[in-house]
Amino acid sequence: MRILPINSFSLARPAQQKTAQEQKIPVYNRQLNADTVSFTSGNKMSDCVANSVSKNMDRLNRIATVYLDALESVAAKLKDKGIIFDRVYCERHPVKSPEACSSKIVRSRSFKVPDIIRATLYMNNPYDLSILNDELLPELAKRGYVIPNTEMSVAELKKRGYIPEAGENDYTIKEMPDLDIRLADVIEQRAILAPELRYAISKPQKSGYEDIQMRLVRAYDKKKNPVLHELIILFGPEYSKAKQFESENIYTHLRKFDELNLRKHSMDRNSFLGVVNRYIDLIEKMFRGKISQKLYENAKNKDLYSIADEIPIAFTEDDLSQFEHYFRTLDDKVFWYYQDAKKIIRSKASSQRQLGRESRADREKLQEIHDGLFPIVQEYLPGAKVKKTNGKTRKNTQNKTEKS
Repeated sequence: MRILPINSFSLARPAQQKTAQEQKIPVYNRQLNADTVSFTSGNKMSDCVANSVSKNMDRLNRIATVYLDALESVAAKLKDKGIIFDRVYCERHPVKSPEACSSKIVRSRSFKVPDIIRATLYMNNPYDLSILNDELLPELAKRGYVIPNTEMSVAELKKRGYIPEAGENDYTIKEMPDLDIRLADVIEQRAILAPELRYAISKPQKSGYEDIQMRLVRAYDKKKNPVLHELIILFGPEYSKAKQFESENIYTHLRKFDELNLRKHSMDRNSFLGVVNRYIDLIEKMFRGKISQKLYENAKNKDLYSIADEIPIAFTEDDLSQFEHYFRTLDDKVFWYYQDAKKIIRSKASSQRQLGRESRADREKLQEIHDGLFPIVQEYLPGAKVKKTNGKTRKNTQNKTEKS
């Protein structure tokens, strides 16, 4: 049957115009299984978790209020150490919404939602880890909030300087405190931390984002699955604003790439899917380099160093052209990947239908990501007049046919 164009971002070239390299048939190497747990469609298990959160919202709000009370008390006690608590900011969303819980489950493919209750503290100098170790954590413990353990593989711990013990390999799982110090250039302070915390130092995110994040539980909560309280420590209010802006306008859209069915298929660097992964990486690098990293540097300069000068942020017409090209190519490759995959398993009608559903869902997701990111490109494109059709950019005039 004829499918209306999902991608509005460009014109796709006819198959006969493709180069020999582009026509290389991919290998579909995924076992289709109709009776697996669904995270993405139908009566979703993620929705069951979201419904549970919704039903318990009053209780969770009470727990969150007590948590904020404790943090306010800690900040007042440690004011001279540069600890600041913005109660108004934290009370906006102290409990993760049911919709956000469902989205997180879909992305992570795990039913664990570690930040169901969350709050933020500002620390004038988080690079001084003695404040965290000697002041903040003890004050939290006095109020009944302690860091629980979480499972980490030895492979993950080795990136943090851990030396495996006899009998351990990369796949060995160890229980470690649920603390992640994602700051630049603090590894030399490892000895300042309590012994159990010395492998909690990792690195800033690729976006340039830095923070300290931890999970806390009530020490008296003996249940098998205690309520997890997330605590994020940032440089200050400017950094918090940058985080919110980047999250809403960039990260929220980029993370949807993880929801693509195609990315869950077997992939290596040189495969057809590896090329798809590379184009996704190029899009992510574009937005990290053009916006995210500069946003966070500007915010840190203001909060930590009182520097008002800002690194300029801008897109060019060439950047816009590249942006459209990346999404046009992605849509094209996703379409042909699924078409070829159907040929490989043409004898299995149920698998054919599943591939058709996955193909349509993935191309719709690409369109959604494109349309989410486009406004921020437009915002940082000085003086540009971008063509629009019914609120969307550059309508594709060529249909592609997908068999169900």
